[in-house]
Amino acid sequence: MFKTLVSSLDKKKTPSDSDIEKIPSYILCKWLAGNPGTILAANQINYYYNIPIKNQYYIVKNAFADKINFIQYPKNVSQDSLKSNEFVADYFNINIEKAKEYMELIDKDELKNIVNMYTERELKNKG
Repeated sequence: MFKTLVSSLDKKKTPSDSDIEKIPSYILCKWLAGNPGTILAANQINYYYNIPIKNQYYIVKNAFADKINFIQYPKNVSQDSLKSNEFVADYFNINIEKAKEYMELIDKDELKNIVNMYTERELKNKG
């Protein structure tokens, strides 16, 4: 996923649509916020989160390709924690930012139960 994000800064690289679709919009915004020159873009993409991720990717590519060399990937973000955030947000019917706050407050056993419930549901829907 990181290689796909970095490819948005190089006009010569073109990842496949399936690789772009794997990027959560939240990760794209968090990654863009790692550079002072792209914070406003991250803010706009976060504000207009309904734009498909493929379009978000090409917005970044058209605006910053060959102008910015590198943006560091935030190390503290894992795919599991993102899924947990999404599950908690859906369970309590809140946004992702509030879900982060909830995750700090709720009991670890309750969080584990919520994650297990949604993981089982995803497995059933795939099968």
